[in-house]
Amino acid sequence: ALSQVQTLWQFWGAWLMLGVGCAATLYPPAFAVLTRRFPTDFRRAIISLTFLGGLASTVFIPLMAGLIHAFEWRAALWVLAAMHLLICAPLHAWLLRGAKAVQPHVTHSHAVDEPGLQHHMRRPMFWLIGVFVILLMGVTAALPAHMIALLRESGLSDRWVIIAPAVIGVMQVVGRMSLYVLEKRLNPHVTNRWMPCLIPIGLLFLMLGAGQVWAAMCFVLCYGVGNGLLTIVKGTAIAQYVSQAHTASLNGALGLPLALARAGSPFLLGLLWSPEGGYTLGLWLMWGMCWVGIAALWWAQARALRRSPS
Repeated sequence: ALSQVQTLWQFWGAWLMLGVGCAATLYPPAFAVLTRRFPTDFRRAIISLTFLGGLASTVFIPLMAGLIHAFEWRAALWVLAAMHLLICAPLHAWLLRGAKAVQPHVTHSHAVDEPGLQHHMRRPMFWLIGVFVILLMGVTAALPAHMIALLRESGLSDRWVIIAPAVIGVMQVVGRMSLYVLEKRLNPHVTNRWMPCLIPIGLLFLMLGAGQVWAAMCFVLCYGVGNGLLTIVKGTAIAQYVSQAHTASLNGALGLPLALARAGSPFLLGLLWSPEGGYTLGLWLMWGMCWVGIAALWWAQARALRRSPS
C-alpha cells in the first residue's frame, strides 16, 4: 500500500496499517512470546533475539539503499513486502503453532493461582519499572534524532560526526554478543542493575569532553553498549520483577506512555536548545532522567527480591 501512495491521506492510511503491524510483531510482543515459550530461560532467549535483531539495520540499511539505487523506492517496498509474505509470515505460522496456555504459577511444589492483571498493575514494582522504561525510552529516542547536531556542536570534525553514529550501532551488537557469551556466568540481577548506567556515563563524557575525539569515542562506546543492553533489561524487567504470566498485558499497558515518550522527547530536546547554551540544558535533563529511571529500577528490584530472593 505504501508503494502506491499518491496523496497525503493514502500515506497516513498506509502507515496506520504498518503501525498496527509493527506493534504486533516488533520487540515487545516478541519478548512476550519468548517469555511464554521459554518460561525457565526466557532471558537468554531474549538476549539471542536482540543480538540478531541488532544486525537488522546493519543488513537492511545498505540493502534498501542498493534496491532504491538499482530500481526506485516504490519497487524497493515491493521487495520488502515479498520478504514479509514469503519468508516472515510462513516462519510465524510454523513456529508459533501450538502455543501452550499459561500454567498456574508454582511455588515450593504447591500450585497457587497467579494473581490477576489488576493486582499486578496496582503493585509498586510495576509503576517503578514503568518509570524506568518510560524515562530511558525518552532519552534513547531523543538522542538519535539530534545526534549529528549534538556531535557537531561539541566541536568534532565532520569525519568524526559521520563515524560516531555508525559505530554506535556496532557497539549495540557487541554489547549483546558479550552478554550472550557471559550471561551464564553473571548474576542477572546485578547485570540488570548496572548495565543501564552506561548510558548516563556516556552522556557525561559527551558533556564534559566537548570537542575531544577521545570523549566522543567514550560516549559512543558507553552509549552504544548501554543502549544495546538496555533493550534486554527493558524486555525482561516486567517478567523478572512483576509477573511472568502477565508480561504481555503489563508491557501493553505501558504502550501509550512509551509511544508518547518516543514521540515527545526529541521535540523536547529540540525545544531546550538555544543559540547561547546549545544542547547543554537538554543534555543535563536527559542525564538526570537516566538516573531517576535507574533509581526506580533499583527500587523495584530491591522490593521484588525481598519478596522472592530467588
